[in-house]
Parts: sequence; structure tokens; C-alpha cells
Amino acid sequence: MRLIWTKSSTLLSKTIRFITKEDCSHFSFVFAKDGIMFESNLLGTHPSFYQEMLKTHTIVHEMTIDCSQEEEDAVWDNVIKNYAGKNYDFCGAIYLGLRKFLYTRFNISMPLENKWAKSDAFFCDEIYDALKPIKSLPIIEAGRGLDSPHDIFMKIGRI
Repeated sequence: MRLIWTKSSTLLSKTIRFITKEDCSHFSFVFAKDGIMFESNLLGTHPSFYQEMLKTHTIVHEMTIDCSQEEEDAVWDNVIKNYAGKNYDFCGAIYLGLRKFLYTRFNISMPLENKWAKSDAFFCDEIYDALKPIKSLPIIEAGRGLDSPHDIFMKIGRI
């Protein structure tokens, strides 16, 4: 399994990177055979095709995760049960963007919770929580809605 952080030439990707002052704007993960990935984007949470994503996105960071087939299957089961087909959390993502802008431009500290986040909708970095069955990954609370894709990379990059 691989974790990937990407950027694209779209206005949204450029805006996210401008607000956060970071090099990537999206997080997703790819199942072992490089065919299917799982992500949350403006269309909601869903599986998509890795090769199609490569046509429009550039991989900025990538981590290969050593996990058993049982762990990968457990992630797939978790994705289907808890994440697939959910809405994109527009309000939560806007709040995160606003708070990141205040932090990066005016050094105003980040709050402890995302006050606009919805518990039944997700933006891309929150789907990291779907990977909990993989024991080699650190447990970080990505689902709290206050981490950018790059924040997730930095937190797990220390393993």
C-alpha cells in the first residue's frame, strides 16, 4: 500500500498551497496493485483509478507502507463500511483553510477543534483515519479536521 500527497495545476490546488504555504494539496492512498486508490475530493469520498489521477496530478510525497494482505483487506473493509460514498466536508475544509491562513500569515494559533466540521463528511486528510488497521502506522487524529495534507505527511514522516 502507498500513501501519496499530490498537487495539480487547478485553481483549487494552487489556492490550498497558497493558504497553507505547503507543497501539496491532496492526500490519498493506493492499494497494492496500483490500480485502485481511495480519496476524498469535491465529489465526496470514493475509490478512483490511480493511473487516471496521474494524468492530472503530480506526486509530491509518497510512502510505501509495509502491511500484510490482511491489514490491507481490513483497510478496504473499513473504507467501504465507514467512508465510501460520504459527502465532502465543505464547511470543515473552509474552516481549516481560514484557520491555516490566519496561522501562516498572522501567526494566530490553530484551535483545538474544527468548529464547522461535520462528523459524516470528510476532506482528504481526514481519510487517514481509515488506515487504522495498519499497525505500523502511527495513530494520529486526522479526523479532528485541523490538519492539512502536509501536516499528515509531517506527522507520519517521523516514523
